Amino acid sequence: MFENNDFYVRLGERIKEYRDLKLKITQEEFAERAGLSRPSIANIERGRQQISVLQLVKFAAILGMKPEDLIPHSDSPQSESLLESLPESASQYKDWITQLQGA
Repeated sequence: MFENNDFYVRLGERIKEYRDLKLKITQEEFAERAGLSRPSIANIERGRQQISVLQLVKFAAILGMKPEDLIPHSDSPQSESLLESLPESASQYKDWITQLQGA
């Protein structure tokens, strides 16, 4: 688990942005397509609720994009601190996250 939720806040912002700009649908419509409740989508978009990789893949499919397109990119100033915030037990994921971010 991350020591901070910056990753999930930025991921949620990206999901909301694409939902609003690309699909132009409400949280309720997106929730129905994703098989979740509207409050869950609201919490995900605010970074309050973590999502599984399966949910990430499903959201990307609904949005008509690749899952890696939703991952916050390394060009953001907080990406390095995000990777550094991973606990030692999650070190095997650092390379994978870096690759997804396009670093």
